[in-house]
Amino acid sequence: MEQKTERKILKMIGFVILSVILFGIVLVLMISSDERWYAYLILAASAGSLIILRRTKFWYGWRVPLYWILALVIAWGGLFAGQPPVDIQPYTAMNLEQPSASYKLLLNNVTVVDTRTGNLTSNMSLLSAGGKIIDIAPAGSIKADKDTKVVDATGKYAVPGYLDMHMHMIGEEHTSEAMSLLLANGVTGFRQMSGSPELLKEWRSGAFTSSTDQPALLSMPSNVLTPMNAPTPKVAVDYVRQQQKEGADFIKIGGVRPDVFNAVLAEGKKLNIPVVGHVLPDVDLKVAAENGIRSVEHFGINHGALISASTDEKTLRAKATAIPSITANPIFVQLMKIKGLQNFVNKQVMSAAIKSSGGEKDPALLQQLIDTYSEEKATQLADIFVENNTWQTPTVMRIHAGLLSSGSDSISQELYNLYLQLVKTYDSEGVKMMVGTDGGGGDNWRDAGNSIHQEFDELEKAGISPLHVLQMTTFNGAEFLGRLDDMGTVEAGKNADLVLLDANPIESVQNLHKIHAVVRAGSYRDKTELDAIKEEIGAK
Repeated sequence: MEQKTERKILKMIGFVILSVILFGIVLVLMISSDERWYAYLILAASAGSLIILRRTKFWYGWRVPLYWILALVIAWGGLFAGQPPVDIQPYTAMNLEQPSASYKLLLNNVTVVDTRTGNLTSNMSLLSAGGKIIDIAPAGSIKADKDTKVVDATGKYAVPGYLDMHMHMIGEEHTSEAMSLLLANGVTGFRQMSGSPELLKEWRSGAFTSSTDQPALLSMPSNVLTPMNAPTPKVAVDYVRQQQKEGADFIKIGGVRPDVFNAVLAEGKKLNIPVVGHVLPDVDLKVAAENGIRSVEHFGINHGALISASTDEKTLRAKATAIPSITANPIFVQLMKIKGLQNFVNKQVMSAAIKSSGGEKDPALLQQLIDTYSEEKATQLADIFVENNTWQTPTVMRIHAGLLSSGSDSISQELYNLYLQLVKTYDSEGVKMMVGTDGGGGDNWRDAGNSIHQEFDELEKAGISPLHVLQMTTFNGAEFLGRLDDMGTVEAGKNADLVLLDANPIESVQNLHKIHAVVRAGSYRDKTELDAIKEEIGAK
């Protein structure tokens, strides 16, 4: 009798634990799913039915496996029936109306800096209207009318607005404040490096480009490719096609298996859509360049570039952390088709990846990277980038923060110095590079504006010339985007997005910090107004 009672108690405890686990999973799925959460109620109903049946006289014999099969079929069918449709209608490009100031702007006695050559043309007048530069001529030759705001720019240097070509600005809690800080620090345009179908729809409808109070969003992908949404080559290829239909400007790889990586590059080339992003260290950067990756972010990631520049490259690459093989498992692939589960797992994995993206922490392995660094191999890597027109967004300030933010031990300092040496090698060999900061509207949104100036300083430490740093944040970004017809230089017909500097930027990188005024689509803000914006937002 006591044994039966004990058995019943144990069974009851087992059912309670099973119920808590099943309904806990359902609750997580429902919370993490943005839409069609009702599908998870079917899962809950199926699990609940099994538990109830288990306590009845019907739970015996051949009925038991039948109940399990029916419950699984109903639950699985309900989950997939509740997923959003993937039939995306092809995006049709539209010419969105660009912002412009309500007045004409005339800058007199300004020195125009040619970002192609570094040449200076002094004592010029620059007239803008409708968000465009409409005339540049010798000072005094352009007459102002009553609708013109006239500014004496004697001693000032006009350069194009700064471009930050690696940001995660849109879709964050403090996007608006961070974008205002960007503009107050000279940034008039940026490349967004993460997105979604919903954000693409907003942007294509005119959001993030239509204000003279904020910089323009210049380019954006859909969802970043990860092992959750792109676990196998076939799934990844289908996803690339879907993202192109959604209107993505490019495909962003966050981190995927080598076979998936190569499949995405091949499909991007086939569809003529650029593929950019992270190149994990188990993928050879040289091969990635030859296979058509358009831009490499953060030197690859996790010391990928240093591995490619090592005389012991094969050994180091074999030790490199790879995506777990479970991501190619058919069960994992099917589970990741459940949007709520995919979103939840993806969020956790991405968070963990960001925290560990500084690379390998084993001192012996890091010392091996340092000891086997080869300038000859670094030059060969750079030459392959040049040959294949593979762009780089080094984000040196991110490397600095990852290696030295918590102190400067000898290994971290040596690694940091190697990255400075590597970016100098890239520059010397003619690799096309852009300024990027990895900043955004998230937890560190208050640093959004300062970050680009920190990157200027890092590039100066690497020995990059003032002209090349200026080009990296103006001309090069415009060239990369294929927009030299309206950006990248101070010329008639270009966008009236400008920075006025108090000192010559060709003489010193430090002069890029000396902002006297910012012009966004012809709207003029002097230093007093810019400082007021920083102070007001900083006080929030």
